[in-house]
Amino acid sequence: MVDYVDLHYASMLSSRLERFKFVSRNPIKINMRCPLCGDSQTSKTKARGWLLERNNALYYYCHNCNASRGFSYFLKDLDSLLYNEYVAERFLKEKKDPPKTEDGKKFATATKFSGDPLKKIKKVSQLKPDHPIKKYITKRQIPSENHYKLYYAPKFKEWINSVIPNKFDPKKIGKDEPRLVMPFLDENKKIFGVSARGFDPNGIRYITIMFDDRPKIFGLDTVNFDETYLVVEGAIDSMFVKNAVAMAGAEGNSKALQKPENAIFVFDSEPRNKEIHKRIEKVISNGQRVCIWPSDVPGKDINEMIMNGMANVDEVIRENTYRGLEATLKLSEWKKV
Repeated sequence: MVDYVDLHYASMLSSRLERFKFVSRNPIKINMRCPLCGDSQTSKTKARGWLLERNNALYYYCHNCNASRGFSYFLKDLDSLLYNEYVAERFLKEKKDPPKTEDGKKFATATKFSGDPLKKIKKVSQLKPDHPIKKYITKRQIPSENHYKLYYAPKFKEWINSVIPNKFDPKKIGKDEPRLVMPFLDENKKIFGVSARGFDPNGIRYITIMFDDRPKIFGLDTVNFDETYLVVEGAIDSMFVKNAVAMAGAEGNSKALQKPENAIFVFDSEPRNKEIHKRIEKVISNGQRVCIWPSDVPGKDINEMIMNGMANVDEVIRENTYRGLEATLKLSEWKKV
C-alpha cells in the first residue's frame, strides 16, 4: 500500500497538472500530461506522464521524455516549497497510517482533543522584553499589536505530544527544542493546526502539524472576506498588511478561500523563480487579481521589505495589482527584471 503522505501530496498537485486522473487505486495509477517536458505540443489530449505504485511507493515515469524518478524528486522539480513541507511531514509521520475515507480521497484524520492547547504555552505578548524570542520578534519588526497571535513553546515536541499523544516518539525525542508557534485558528477562534519556526541552523526551520483535516490557512480568525483581502505566502508576512491570510505551502488552498473576487494574491518578489511564475499564471488564468511587484522593492518578501525601510507596503501592493491581459503583460516584464 502506498504511503498516505505520498498520496496526499500527489492529490495536492492535481489542480496544477493537466488531465490529472486516477486510472486505478489498487495498484495506484495516476495519469497526466507530463509537466517536465510539456508532453505533446500538437495534441492537447495526449497524457503520457504516470505516477505508478512500485514497492509501496509512488514512482514517476513519462513515455514521451523518458523522465523517471521517485515521487519526492518529482515533487521537488515541481514545487520546492511544497517539497520542503512534504519532507517535514514525512519526518513527523506517525508509525501507523490513518484510515482512508470510503471514497479514498482523504488521507488524514481529524484529531479530537479537549480544552485549548494554546493555554499550555505563552503568547509572545506575555514574554519579557529581554526574552530571546521577544528580541527575535522585535528584530523582525513584527507590529506589537500582533504579538498576541504568536506563541512560544520552550519544549515544542513535549507540547505537541500533550495535544496528539505520541506524535513524536517519546523514546526518540532526545533533546527537545524551543519554537515560535503560529496557530491556525478558524472563524470561531478554534485551533486546527500550527506552523512552528525552529532556530537550530542544522534543523528543520518550519514544521507544520495539523490537528484537523482542513486547508492550511493562517488568519481565518481575523480576516474579513466581505472586503478586499490579501493572500500572502507566510504567516509573519500577513501581520504587516491589512486584512490578510497566509497559505502555508502557497499552493492547494485557494479553493477554500471565501469570496475569491475580493482577493489579491501577493507572492514573494522573486522574478527568476519559475514556481512563482506558475502560481501567478494560475491566478491570472482564474481571472483573479495579483500583485506584480515593481523592480525596486527592497526585499523578496513583505517582512524583508519592511526591515529594509519600506513603510508603505499596503499602498505599493494596491498600486501594482493587476488582472487579465494587463497582469499577463506585467508578469512578462517582471520576469526580465
